[in-house]
Amino acid sequence: MLALLVWPTWLYAIDASGGNYDMTKCLIGASGINQVTSADYSAAYSVGEDVAGTESSAGNYDFVSGYFSGYASGYTGTFTLLSATVGTNRILQDGLQVGVPLNATVQLVFSNSLDPATIANGIQINMIMNNLGQSENDAALWTSTSDVTGTTITISPQGTWLGNTVYDIAGTASLRSIDGFALATSQHVQFITVLDPHQENVVLHPVPIQNAAPATGAANASALNLDIPPDTFSDYAYVLVSRDPIHNPLQVNPITLQNATQKAQATGGAYETPLALAEIVAYNEQNQPMSLSKPANLAVTYSGSLSTVSGMNVPIRAATLSLWTLDSTHALWVKMPDSQLSGTGLLGSVSQFSVYALMGSAQSDASDVYAYPVPWRPHGPNAGTGLGQTGTDAGGITFSNLPSECTIKIYTISGDLVRQIQHSDLTGPVGQEPWDGRTSGSSYAASGVYLWRVNSGTDGKNGKLMIIR
Repeated sequence: MLALLVWPTWLYAIDASGGNYDMTKCLIGASGINQVTSADYSAAYSVGEDVAGTESSAGNYDFVSGYFSGYASGYTGTFTLLSATVGTNRILQDGLQVGVPLNATVQLVFSNSLDPATIANGIQINMIMNNLGQSENDAALWTSTSDVTGTTITISPQGTWLGNTVYDIAGTASLRSIDGFALATSQHVQFITVLDPHQENVVLHPVPIQNAAPATGAANASALNLDIPPDTFSDYAYVLVSRDPIHNPLQVNPITLQNATQKAQATGGAYETPLALAEIVAYNEQNQPMSLSKPANLAVTYSGSLSTVSGMNVPIRAATLSLWTLDSTHALWVKMPDSQLSGTGLLGSVSQFSVYALMGSAQSDASDVYAYPVPWRPHGPNAGTGLGQTGTDAGGITFSNLPSECTIKIYTISGDLVRQIQHSDLTGPVGQEPWDGRTSGSSYAASGVYLWRVNSGTDGKNGKLMIIR
């Protein structure tokens, strides 16, 4: 006969047949735990159950109950953070959760029950970027509660989280499971809270923080800085940015964007092509669109130098850059009159959120055109291409600082046309064009003084040069 005695969490089975192995101990609910048993399976214990006593040569097994940890005696291991849930409304911007309410809680679920005594030091919560977009590393104040299993803890701010602030929650090796194991890796949970309308807020895109996913957008997409004055929003809000609204629009119709660009190219040629796009929208905590009650300051930086902009097949002179905004009603790009260059960026004031473009135009200014070397003496004692030298046959005479599209005409002193050259930044070096010293009939121009004229269509400049053979 087999009798069962049941205590909380443990089950003992007593073999009343009178055999030497009369008791088996197992953990209720420990399905799947490997068992170590005697040869005839009349005695067994769970792996991890420390057994006191030894097996005698006579086959007698004496053992004493021990604490069941879930792991074999002497085992060392780790545990992990399985999931993290911040608030109830998950809104992502390039992998970073945004728009988190100031009273939101954070739920962390671990693979093992936690040692409550290690939670305070084992979890670190820091503010790593403040509402003005400045890097910080200040500890946040928080409290936590655990569920009955000890695997899930809920973190609450002490008071509220700060507005438009990036928080970083990290589990460290100081965090221990109830078994004494350390957290496997230093895992991070990051989020940014809603904008407090009563303070100044700076929105950066991409957000310059560690562990952030790369911002999505075109390869030549620029960085964005939006400075929003206090009381610009009527409610708590969050801002989203798409740097590729053609393929990942927030609100705009991509066809409208394409039509606007085609119209710009029809009037300004290939030069009036958006270098970078940014669609900006704002929502309140109910996910309803928000508008601005006063202007905000927008800064867009671009990749390249102070003279040209990189990332485009079309060479754009930085001096021609402006911020443009989309008129969705008429599918037109409208130039923002107050935008201005500042280093490798543009500044402008915006009164509404829309799609903005960094766009240039053809350079038409001919006032800085010059020719070198003058005189051109390719066979003289100081011939060469170095500073102060008089040039070579291969190098010819170079016209520099040319408009993007222009015509170069070279005349004799008596006014006869010697050569006409068409320059385009699209097909040659930006702002430069060589003359090989030959006439339109391909013969060498004779020694003497020549006149030149550069016309851009809206501007022009005259000059002289000399050839010494």
